[in-house]
Amino acid sequence: MKPCISAQKNHTDAPDPTLFYRHTHEEYELLCFISGDADYIIEGNTYPLASGDIMLTKRAETHALRMHSIVPYTRYVIYFNAEALLGEFSQSLPLIMDAKPLGKFNRTVSNDAAQREAWLSYVRRITAASNLEEKRLYLTVLIAEICRNLGATTEEKPQADTDHLIEYVNRHLLKIRSLEELCEKFYISKTHLNRKFKAMTGSTVWDYVVSKRLIAAKEMLMAGATPGEVSERCGYEEYSAFYRAYKRRFGVSPKEDRKK
Repeated sequence: MKPCISAQKNHTDAPDPTLFYRHTHEEYELLCFISGDADYIIEGNTYPLASGDIMLTKRAETHALRMHSIVPYTRYVIYFNAEALLGEFSQSLPLIMDAKPLGKFNRTVSNDAAQREAWLSYVRRITAASNLEEKRLYLTVLIAEICRNLGATTEEKPQADTDHLIEYVNRHLLKIRSLEELCEKFYISKTHLNRKFKAMTGSTVWDYVVSKRLIAAKEMLMAGATPGEVSERCGYEEYSAFYRAYKRRFGVSPKEDRKK
């Protein structure tokens, strides 16, 4: 896969809270929070944001910004794949990020003002760089700094029962056949299950399952599996339903995403 980096600075004087919704990416996302009044919710885990905080989410990790008041909101956001990193970091970052629990250890902070300013300067340089190689250089240095400061990464504890549910769903993502199955597993009604899950993640349980399955499907296709095989493994009884869902999510057909 070719190196890919997309970086931009966003500023909104009066942000509309309804525009910030739960979503996932096929790339890593690095968000540097500058100003605003908001939390970042990752897989049901809530992180209050302060100026200078860096949030790093791995591929397929669901997340959303939650605004508390209408005040100016500024952030830098960088999307990138592992191949964008230079040297050993193209292999080490996936190992570190994929091994961590969902929604935990996503925030990197520092009490050292000089260090925070150094991180921000790298973010600014990545955003302003005119060519890919310059972006790759500064991004690799920044990721190296983040990896060296994992001990300063903080997390907020989600509600235990929802935490267990999210963990179970992701561990059995391709095996779950119905919402009823989850209700029986966790001894809870559909209404209560969806209400509790949506309060934490911004999504119903089944929408969450479908979204995660489609991302898993994309990875299988890019690894060389056939669309028919992937459709079956992801629990679709009819290929046409898988095709429609996949194209709606990614804008291309499963066949177009399959590794040649």
